[in-house]
Order: sequence, then C-alpha cells, then structure tokens
Amino acid sequence: MFKNLREELHSFYIHGDAERSRAFAEHCFPIMDARYTDGMSALAQKCLQYDVICEEFEPVVFRHAPYFYETGVLTSLSDGAFSAKGHRFTQANGWVFTRNRHLFEDQDPELYALTQAQKKEQLYLICGPYNDINQHFNFNCRPILESGLAGIYAKAQAELANAKTEDEAEFLNAVCHGMLVMKKMAAKFADRAEAMLAVENDPTCRENLTRIAKTARRVPWEAPKTLYEALATLAFMRTVLGSLEGAGPNTFGRLDRDLIPFYRADVESGLLTREGAYGLICQFLLIWDCHYDHDMLMEGYADHELENTYTLGGCDSDGAPLYNELTELFLRAQWEEKIIFPKIKCRFSKNSPREYLDALNLAISKGTTAVLLQNDDATIPALVRAGRPIDEARDYMIAGCWDIVVNQEKSDHGSYLNLLKPFEYSLHDLTDKMAAVGIEFERLDGSESFEELYQRTLRNCERLLDAKLDKTRRGGQIFGQVCQFPIFSSTLEDCIENHRDFTMGGAKYRDDYQLIFGFPNIVDSLMAMKTLIYDSKKYTLAQYLAAIRANWEGFEDMRLEATKCHGWGDGCADSCELANRFNNDLFDIFSRKTGSYGGRVHMGHLTYTEIRWWGEKTLATPDGRRAGEYFSQGLTPSRLKRIPCVNDVINSLACLDPSTMAANSVVNIILPTGTPVDRLTGFLRAVACTAIQSLQLNCTSKAELLDAQAHPEKYPDLIVRVTGFSARFTSLSPEWQDEVISRNFYE
Repeated sequence: MFKNLREELHSFYIHGDAERSRAFAEHCFPIMDARYTDGMSALAQKCLQYDVICEEFEPVVFRHAPYFYETGVLTSLSDGAFSAKGHRFTQANGWVFTRNRHLFEDQDPELYALTQAQKKEQLYLICGPYNDINQHFNFNCRPILESGLAGIYAKAQAELANAKTEDEAEFLNAVCHGMLVMKKMAAKFADRAEAMLAVENDPTCRENLTRIAKTARRVPWEAPKTLYEALATLAFMRTVLGSLEGAGPNTFGRLDRDLIPFYRADVESGLLTREGAYGLICQFLLIWDCHYDHDMLMEGYADHELENTYTLGGCDSDGAPLYNELTELFLRAQWEEKIIFPKIKCRFSKNSPREYLDALNLAISKGTTAVLLQNDDATIPALVRAGRPIDEARDYMIAGCWDIVVNQEKSDHGSYLNLLKPFEYSLHDLTDKMAAVGIEFERLDGSESFEELYQRTLRNCERLLDAKLDKTRRGGQIFGQVCQFPIFSSTLEDCIENHRDFTMGGAKYRDDYQLIFGFPNIVDSLMAMKTLIYDSKKYTLAQYLAAIRANWEGFEDMRLEATKCHGWGDGCADSCELANRFNNDLFDIFSRKTGSYGGRVHMGHLTYTEIRWWGEKTLATPDGRRAGEYFSQGLTPSRLKRIPCVNDVINSLACLDPSTMAANSVVNIILPTGTPVDRLTGFLRAVACTAIQSLQLNCTSKAELLDAQAHPEKYPDLIVRVTGFSARFTSLSPEWQDEVISRNFYE
C-alpha cells in the first residue's frame, strides 16, 4: 500500500539529504552571527535562533502525504540533535550551543580535561561535556493536544505578572516567543500547500493539499479536534521542535491512550471510519519509516538509530489494562506495513488481555518485528519506589531506546556507568591507568576471603559512581548559561510555574539515571573465583590472576573451568543468591547518593552498541572472557554460559527485586523460529512475574541466521533486535551479524 507516498518520501530523504541541511546551516549561521550582540543571554540567543530558522526555512510539502512537518533543516537521520548524524557538521539548530560550548571548558579546564580522560577510558558515557545536551528529550505533547500552542502561550503570559526577576520574565517571554514562531512556521506550510494546489491535478494529492492548507492555519496553534489534526500536531511538533530547539524529541507518547478520544469522537460523528483511521495511522508511521533506507549497511555506532518512538498498551490511571481500537490499529499497521521506525514500545502485564498479547506475538513469532516489550509488573513498582506517585507511575512511557519516563521530567538515559572498568583496573593492577583517570581503585590481589574480594569489588563500584557524580555535579551546573530550551521546557511540569528552564532547575524532577554495564560478567566472575579459589581451593588467587593477566594464554583448561562454573541466568540457587545480593548492594549505594542536580540517583542495567565497541577495549575477565570479547547486554546472561532452557533464565530473573531498577533493565531472549503465538503469550505472562523490564524478544534460530548470512535474498523481512533498535538482519555488517549469531538461543 501507499506506493506513491513511499516513492516520494524515499526520493526526498535518500538523495541529497545531508547537502540540504548543510547548505541551510551555512546560510543561517552568518545571519545569526550578524544579529548577535555582545552580552546576549543564552535565552536571547535561542530566540534569535528561532527567528532566523523560521524566516529562512522553506517548508517541504509532500503531494502524497496528508501531514505537514518537513522543514528541510535537519538530515533525515537526525532526531533534532544539532550534530548531523553520520556527517561532520553542525545543523542550523546548533548555533547557540556551538557559540557557547567553550563555557563548559572555560569554567574549570582541569575538571574538563579529567572528565574527558575518564570518558575516553570508557569509565562512563555522557551525551555531552557534563550533561545530555541534545538527546533523550521526551517531549510532552499532551498540553498541545489539550489546548494548543495558544494554551501554553496564555499560561506563560499569565505568569509574567508573577515573575520576580528579569531572568524569570525573560524565560516566560522566550516561551511565548517560541509559541509564536511555531505559529508562523505552520502558516508557511499552509501557504506552500495553497501554492501547490494551484498547479495540482491529481485528485488524491489535491485532497491532501487542501487538508494541509486548511489545517495548518489552525493547528497546532489551536488544539486539534479530530484524529487527523491530532496526528498532524504530533508530526509538526516532532520536526519543527527539533529544527528550532537543537534537541531531539524522542517519543510521541502513549498514542492509544492520548488519541482515543479523537478517534471515538470522529467515529461517533460519522467523520471517520475505522478503515479511514487505519489509513491515517499507516501514513503517519510511514513518513518516519521512510526517512532512511532499511537496506543501508549497519556497521557503526548507531547507523540504524532514529530515536523516534511511541508507546502502546499498559494500564489506565486506575491500573486496569489498556487495550482499545487504536492499540489494534497501530499494531496492525506496524505488522502489515513492516514499520521499523518509529520504534514501537508495548507495555504488558500478567493481566493484559489475551487478544493484545496475541497481536504482539503474531509478528514476533514470524521473526519480522521491531517491538520492544515492557513489563508493567516490574516497572511500575520501581517507579513508585523511586518516588513517583502511583498515577504517574502507571502513566509511564518508554522513549528513545529503553528510557522509562513520565511526562513531567527531562531524563538522561544515555548516562552509562561501566562497572567492568574498575573491575578490570583492579584485576590487572593498572596503576598507570588509575593515575591517568584520577581514581584509585582497590586491587584484588591479596584478598584472603571471598567476602573481602566481594567488598573490594563493591567499594570500587562506588568509587566510580562517586567520580562520575562529582564531575557532573561540578561541571554541569553551567548548562543553562550555554543553552536553554524554552519550547521544550514549557511542557514540563513546573517550568512555567517556576519561571525557569529545565537547565536552570525549573522542572519538577531533577533525578539522575545511571545505567550499569557489566552486571552479568561481574556476577559470573565472582562466582568463578568463589568456586575455584575460595570454595574448592583448586587455585590460589595469585594463580588465577596470573591466568587472567595472560589473557588465559597457556591456561585454557582453567578458562574452560571458569565458563563451566555456575553463573548468572542458569537458575542455580548460588548464582541467584549472589546476583540478588550484588544488585541489592548496588541499589543501596545508589540510594545513598544525591544526584548531580540535587535529585535522587536511579539505577538500571542497560547496554547499547558498547557491547562491541567497549568490549573490544576491555581486558580479560575472571568469567573466562578473553580480551576484546563481547559484553553482556543489560541483564542478559553471558553468551559464555550456554544455558539451553529459557526457564532457567526466567527463574534467575525472578530472584531480583525489580523495584531497585527505576532506570530500567533490558534482556535479550531468542526463542525458536515459529514458536506458536499461544506459547509466546504464556511466556509473556511468566516474564511478567520476574524482574525483566525491557524484553527484546526474537524468534529465529542460528541455522536461519547463518542461512540469511549466506543467502540474504531469501530473508528480506527478517528483523532482529540489535540493541536499542531493530534492523533487517541482512542490512547488518558481517561483524554485527556475527554478534547476533553468537547470542544464546533457547529452547
């Protein structure tokens, strides 16, 4: 279906895309520079950036699409972040940040250099100097769906009477300015559609252009009244916000919850049929899915990543399962049109309706899905323990890759803490590295008992966390002087009421989200050392460390013994007990900390493509892993542990307390090709009783993947979950195909 739409979109996005964005930036930057005056605040600069982009952009209206959104400002792979993905240039929306970025370094050059050294050594990841500067922005569209841009404008205008300082008034005026700029941009789309109508003869295209010309005069300044207008609002806000703000809005929200009133009103009034709604949904999803070539080679860090998501299912404010007409239509569109982007996040629980779970599993069973499954029964308790009211906890969504968010916060879910690094430094006695990064980790040499070794490992983890929090606390407070985000902040709870941007502490929540690397590898390592050194006394600690420091060369028998010890995911009582203890002890450490910006510190277990990139730079570990081999992803059992039965994995994950992981956890599971839908549905109900939060489930086999590697033409629709995104298996580079093939396949 929608052949003409696909061809028109691909023609625009696949050819000349970067050149367009680069040319626009090169055109706008001198204009902004010329209008800049000495002493302009970050807010004044951002308003200037808004104005120039609004004045200079030429709206692109697609004849075969009913939606208006394309500004021509961003590259097709950009989610709104100012750095052009895959290209070395800054887009027009990055003018303010580029001009002021030096402030991060100027405030404390030594701190900046030390932070860069620690990041270079893969101790942790921050998507910016000290802050997540332009990614993982979970834009809250609900206020716009409810009252339009005009409602936000009126709210900010009313608060001006309560502003106590010039800074507060400047922020509120910037919010109002941003709303008016977006109103002007929508009007330019209407003008463009009207001009195209004058020469358009195709009846379907005329219908689209007429609809755009009429709608863009009203929406999103006014609140949408129909399902079409609501979808048009979401499309417009995603691209226009990114074009202006220099930040990537990475979710459309809970679409079946937020859009169902529009759908039901349309159907009741006779304005829309079910199939008519289905057509609108398909076209909405396709305009994003056609932003890139699904067959392009995926070989880099995030080549198939568009950071564009929406959430379905879950529960309502009373906790009752949510499954409605729009849930069905979005799932049908994703399956029938083979949509990979936007990334679809589906919440479920043990009480989810059978028809909902079956609909999810239909695509999964056939190996052609891009669905992420999110367990409410593990996630909601974690949010409540993290201090969220129950109504907010029940209303969470998944943005970006695995970002658990509510509408009231800007959360940094690209903040990784690599626990394998202090483990590596202490195992291999890397004193030179410790000196270079300015952190003294305790050596494991001389640990007289397993308890002593365990406590040293735990203290080293805490030292790394303290080091990272110290850097972001001391360096990140200047963020608001570098760049502010008044349009984005206007929809966060309390920013308008507090008269401050989120970068200035205006939002309701200011918590930290720290995502852990290495939990399975460390648990397996501790189990192997406990078993072979302290329990059986087969080897001394000195002998074992010597083997690890030799990368196991000359110690293959010892390495194989290590891999055969009980470990994470095998269901053994000892490994489950140790894993639960380690996770709870880490949670206690995190709970004692104050975040970089005065809030709480939440823990999770996530790993992106660093399972390769950082694994390749990490020395051997006691679990039998050689230098350079893969990490485990999140809470996924190590591929060194060939665990045949998935029940063992489920039983292991049932031993952890899910309420400790408010920053989310992820598990990869591959079940056999063609696993029946009813069996998958039963499997999800079992998963709901464990600590699994984000489940990345595929149904395939090693034989099938090897055949697809040899005969790609036979498998055009075989889709696998790579890390935080999905891709066609045949589009992966040989290295990434090998990584997927090396994973555990369960019975």
